[in-house]
Amino acid sequence: ELPEEVFLSKKALPQFRLIGQVFDTYWMIEYKDALYLIDQHAAHEKVNYERLLKRVRERRPESQYIYPPILLSLGMREARAVTDNLSAFSELGFEIEEAGERDFVVRAVPADLPELDKKELLLEIIDEAFDETGRGRGRTGYESISDKLASMSCKAAVKGNNYLSEAEMRELIGELLTLDNPY
Repeated sequence: ELPEEVFLSKKALPQFRLIGQVFDTYWMIEYKDALYLIDQHAAHEKVNYERLLKRVRERRPESQYIYPPILLSLGMREARAVTDNLSAFSELGFEIEEAGERDFVVRAVPADLPELDKKELLLEIIDEAFDETGRGRGRTGYESISDKLASMSCKAAVKGNNYLSEAEMRELIGELLTLDNPY
């Protein structure tokens, strides 16, 4: 049950006290006469998801160039899916070039998912978004890809049992406060 006055707001920030981290997973925050716990993984996942979703909606991707580039040799079905949806991948922050009939060079990936194995992420997106079983049928390639990227924000989030310094916790709380709904 949320209090009448929410504590995750810029207005409330000066009034709460970050007590610390317990089990390297939860943050303890004292606000007025109550104790709140924040799951650091859920908080980071929410920030990743909202940031990515906003960029997807606005068609304003941020890319991270990678070196060396990822070289992909795909099956016929996957290669066709990538070729048919190069613009959708581009709108999400991927920079993919054809390098043969079924070969591709990936020079940039979405910047919002820095903790993930880039090749694994891309192969999962291709596999799930364009599965022969019909998952995603009736949807555009862009919608399927963006749905998969949004779900991948979970994998990119800091996990439980990871110690965070007070500065890192405060930074993530600050990022939560930039969201329309930080809960």
